[in-house]
Amino acid sequence: MSWFRVNRGCLEYRGRITRASFTKWTATKEGAAAVARVASGIRFSLFGRSRSARRRMWQALEAASRVESLATAIGVEATRYMQVMASLAYADALPRVHIELHRLVLVPRAMIAGRALTGLFERLAQAPALADLDEAVHIFFFNQLVIDMDAALQEASPSPRRPVQAHDEWACVGVSKGIVWVDPLWAGPDGTGHVFMYEFPRAGLPRRARKTLEQKIEEMSASVSSLSRVERGALVRAASPR
Repeated sequence: MSWFRVNRGCLEYRGRITRASFTKWTATKEGAAAVARVASGIRFSLFGRSRSARRRMWQALEAASRVESLATAIGVEATRYMQVMASLAYADALPRVHIELHRLVLVPRAMIAGRALTGLFERLAQAPALADLDEAVHIFFFNQLVIDMDAALQEASPSPRRPVQAHDEWACVGVSKGIVWVDPLWAGPDGTGHVFMYEFPRAGLPRRARKTLEQKIEEMSASVSSLSRVERGALVRAASPR
C-alpha cells in the first residue's frame, strides 16, 4: 500500500509508512550493504544478525516516522510535490496548447521526480527524528517518499473529470507512462512518462470545454509519441532550470 493517497482531489499522506518497500529495498545492493554494516555491530542474535539488523533498522525508521514533527513535515511534502508539478508547467520549452485562454502543459515525470527529491532532501535531511538512522536508510526513505507520491497519483488516474489539485488553478488531469524522456539507466522508473497539467478556469469547466480538453490530451500524447528519444531528451534539457 502506498504511503500516500489522493482524497477528494488532493494528494495527502496516509499518516504511516508500511514495510513492503523497505523489505524490497533490503534485497537491493545498497540495502543489503546497509544491513551488513548494521549487522556487523551486533555481537549475537538468536535468529541471525542480518535478520536482527533488518528488524532494528525498520523499527528505527517506523518509530521516527511516527514522531509528530516529522509526520507533519511529511504531510506538507505532499503539498510541495504538487506545487513542483505546477511550477514546472511554466517552463516555456514544454509542449503546451491553449484551451479558451487556459494552458494545458505536458510535464515529463523525470523532471518532477528530480526537483521534488532535491527539495525534500534539503528540507528533511536535518530532521531531528531521523538523526540516529543509518545514512543509507535516510536515502531510501527520501527516495521512497517521492516514489510513493508518484504512485498515489498514478493510482488515482487523474483526468479532466477527476483532476488532482496542484497549486493555484493548476491541476493534474492525466498521467501517462512508457515514453522515454531521459536515459532510464540513470533516471530509473521515473524516467518514463509524463503528466498533463491544466490551468482550470475559476468558474469551473463546462462540458464542452472538458471534451475539448480530453481531445487535446489525446492529440498531445500522439504528438510526443512521434518524437525521437533524442528529441525528447533535448526538450527536457531545454525546459530544465539552468
